[in-house]
Order: sequence, then C-alpha cells, then structure tokens
Amino acid sequence: MDWRLRCLALHVLSHAPHGLYASLQRLASTRYFLEVTDPLLATFGYHVQNFRKVGGRALEIGAGRNLISALLLSNAGADEVLAYDLSRIATVDLVNRVISQLRERIPGQWHPVTDLDEALWREYRIRYLAPADARHIEQASGSVDFFCSTSTLEHIPPHDIAAIIAEFRRTASSKALFSFIVDYHDHYCNADRGITRINFYKYSDVAWRFLNPSNHYQNRLRHSDYERIFADCGLVSQESRPIVQGISVDNVRLARRFRHYHAQDLMALKGFFTLRASSAP
Repeated sequence: MDWRLRCLALHVLSHAPHGLYASLQRLASTRYFLEVTDPLLATFGYHVQNFRKVGGRALEIGAGRNLISALLLSNAGADEVLAYDLSRIATVDLVNRVISQLRERIPGQWHPVTDLDEALWREYRIRYLAPADARHIEQASGSVDFFCSTSTLEHIPPHDIAAIIAEFRRTASSKALFSFIVDYHDHYCNADRGITRINFYKYSDVAWRFLNPSNHYQNRLRHSDYERIFADCGLVSQESRPIVQGISVDNVRLARRFRHYHAQDLMALKGFFTLRASSAP
C-alpha cells in the first residue's frame, strides 16, 4: 500500500472510538505470525545477555503481540517478568506459536498457555500488564533489576521517553541495568517498498505533523539524540552501538532539522544501548 494512503487511513482510525480501534488491533494481531529465526533470536539475545549480568525481576515496555522477549527472559531465569504495553494486542494463539518454535530451538520447559493471566504466570512467571502506561509503573521503588525495550522508544515522544526513564529509575534497584534496542528507519517502508528506509528525512517538522498519526507515531530521533536523552536522564552508557547497513545519504534531500547530523548518525538503522543509573534518583 502507498504509504500516504496508509497514513490517511491511520489518521481516520485515530479518531475512531477507542473500543473500535482496539478491536481492529486485536483482529490484525490474529493474522500476525512471527517466524523465530536465528537473526531474531540474536536480536533478543542482546537483552538476555544483559539480563544475565544482574538477574532478578525484569520489566519490558512494548511487549508486543507474542511476548517473545518476556518468554526469553523467563527462560533465562527471571524471578518475574513485567510485560507492559499500551494496548492488549497479544493473543494466546500468537504466544503459543512462538512457544512452539522456541521449544525446537532453545532448551527449557516450553509449555503452552491457556490464557495470558494465571497460566502465563504459572508457567513463565510473566505478568502481562496491558493496557498500561509506562510513565506510571505501579511497582515499589527499588524493586526492579532489569529494564528493556525493543523497537518501542522510536514510537514515543522525547518528553515521554524522559518521563518513562524517570519512572524506571524510581523503581530500579541499586544493581539495575537498562537494555534498549531502537529502530531508526522510516516504518512506512515496511508496507510500501516504493520508498526507502530513510524517506522521512525529506520532511520538515511542520509537514511531518500531518504525516505522523498518533497511532503510528515516529519521533525520527537519531542515535545521538538518544545518547543525549539518556545522559540527561541520569543514565550512564555501558554500550552505545549504532548499526549502519548499506545506506547512503549523499544524494538525499534533507529537511533542515536533519542537516546538522553527521552522516553516520543519519545512516544508522538500529541502535543498541546498555546503561546504568548514575546515582539514586
């Protein structure tokens, strides 16, 4: 689908009654099948590797349709995994499809679940908390040891990222570790192969307001922007790794807001961050 038509459709849906939009999201989720591949496991393995440095209780925002990250953290020995999401889009069927694939790939007790409440807790010590707002985490101060997100922060306005990290820091234990994976590409290209992964660099902030519906929000922040936000929020970097993959901006018409970035910053399509809190909030 042409990305501009998709944008228009999303704008219309953003004004639909919340119950209708939530129902459409759940319907779309029933058609979403995740194939568990080696590259996918390597990506989520970043969080697993980081979690094993601290252990304890884990909290994820943007848990998604199939809870794969939460399942892998459970398998890695988490005492409890708090899986937060703005919408309740995970389904028993999609979670069980992932579980069946993980059973073939990773040693462990991969039992199917009958629901995403009691059974999910009983089998995997996962609490699926959706809908929920990560700016207001109902957890005790100092009670969480590990925080993570995958392809989520790019959909959150900068001021809300800061609010979420402030809440993370409030609930973080003294040993807590933060593990974030951020996708920097224009997400419209996932449905429209006629545009590049950096198509949105062409648009000014004013134009982007009309092309950026709230239910498909993209903040367009670059790797250096996240580094600054994390530092301003009192997080100290243990690793900050941008991934550049076959992208050139040499002949790209850049909107004014992107002209001050270094080329490497503009060419990064993904970022991996491991951080700790600089001191108690």
